[in-house]
Amino acid sequence: MPRCPVCDATYDQGREMTCSAQCHEELVKRLIVEFGEFKKVVRQSTGVAYKVPTKDIIESGLKEQELDLYPRWEVQE
Repeated sequence: MPRCPVCDATYDQGREMTCSAQCHEELVKRLIVEFGEFKKVVRQSTGVAYKVPTKDIIESGLKEQELDLYPRWEVQE
């Protein structure tokens, strides 16, 4: 049985990485702190960069056609 990375409890293996919704939210918060609130995702075919929330990537993944739903990454000077 897998162990929850937040509370170390064992749980039935499914598609989830944590044992509960509460631990899932805590894990998402920790990952956002570690990796940032947004990720710069570049569409390989065009080279255009998009600002994608880390939470969206964690919770639902990302397909190329979904990039148009997000704003373009603006260069900060």
